[in-house]
Amino acid sequence: MSEQDLALERFWQLCAPALHEDAGLELQLSAPTAQAGDLQRLLLRPVQLKQGRALQLVFRHATKDITRNLSPDEALAVLQAHLGPLLRAARLQGAAGHWQLDFNRKGRARLVQHAKGSAPVAAAPAHNREKPRWLHLEAPVWQALGLAQIGRGGEVELVPAMARKWRQINHFVEIFDAGLRAAGLHPGQPVRVADFGCGKAYLTFAVHEHLQRGGWLPQVRGVELRQELVDQTEAIARRLGLEGLSFSQGDVGHEQVLPLDVMIALHACDTATDHALHHGLRAGARLILSAPCCHKQLRGQLQPPGVLRPLFKHGVHLGQEAEMLTDGLRALLLESQGYDTQVFEFIALEHTQKNKMIQAVRRAQPSPERQQQAAEQARALKDFWGVREQALERLLVGQT
Repeated sequence: MSEQDLALERFWQLCAPALHEDAGLELQLSAPTAQAGDLQRLLLRPVQLKQGRALQLVFRHATKDITRNLSPDEALAVLQAHLGPLLRAARLQGAAGHWQLDFNRKGRARLVQHAKGSAPVAAAPAHNREKPRWLHLEAPVWQALGLAQIGRGGEVELVPAMARKWRQINHFVEIFDAGLRAAGLHPGQPVRVADFGCGKAYLTFAVHEHLQRGGWLPQVRGVELRQELVDQTEAIARRLGLEGLSFSQGDVGHEQVLPLDVMIALHACDTATDHALHHGLRAGARLILSAPCCHKQLRGQLQPPGVLRPLFKHGVHLGQEAEMLTDGLRALLLESQGYDTQVFEFIALEHTQKNKMIQAVRRAQPSPERQQQAAEQARALKDFWGVREQALERLLVGQT
């Protein structure tokens, strides 16, 4: 057996067990030949589907991506048919190490093993390294959504104008991951998610990718009022074969209440945030994530006590107080329903300088005393500021 045949046989010997067992497997075929047509590369990664573990192959062409979910044996057959005749380089990275197979101009194969966990190129100095990201830019969806593109060297790269949004999406996924674990939603479990007012669905796709890549079983639904955006995002999800992800037209105020594990509503205007929070409560969500905006309902109701009136004669101060009071009351009302809440600053996706995120995690063990205390604190704040009505409180009263 020639050295070339030994190299190729050894590569397939490494691939076979990794395709069946390695959860961290990453495999890429590249360097297209003239016979490849417009096929540029073939990407493979494991995914968790309802039917069990599968391997997702992405055939990356010049103008489109084609995604197929296959069994390990089927995937191996596809790889063997492509490596050599159509694509002349392969990179395999997994638990066993990092391997690179290349064919030279005469068609001879050479297999090189790199240090375990290392890349085939020299690492950049520590101070130049990019901050680790929660999402993989090479996932086909990010090209479909316009955040990634194929660079001159054939590698996937971030569209420069979308760098800020990419950071914000990753930041949200970091928060989302911590919330999942705080809510006791661990990998291996189905996770039902509704993202209300999802817009172009950057976060909806990100949530689905993170759940799938992390070993959860995603059942993610994006809900958007604008039908044209629903059509666009649904078409992308179907074209890429993203199971457990769908989009529908609607708004949270009129949406049927179905059981949920996670409710997401970012930038729902004014009392739409209250309707979203109320929907999450009725759906029994274990995790609620909401970034409110346009705090209008309370501003006209505020009656600052005498000593504070000179301070709040300035409109900017009154607006800031209305925002703080609105979200403070929302957090207390969520606590009165058996949730632990946090209100913190979040970098908004609508390019505002800052915004708030309300995170609520349902308690595993209800505490009637804490719930009663939170309800009393909310009433005291309303009395102090002369607030007559708050939307979430009204909705909660209406459901009893």
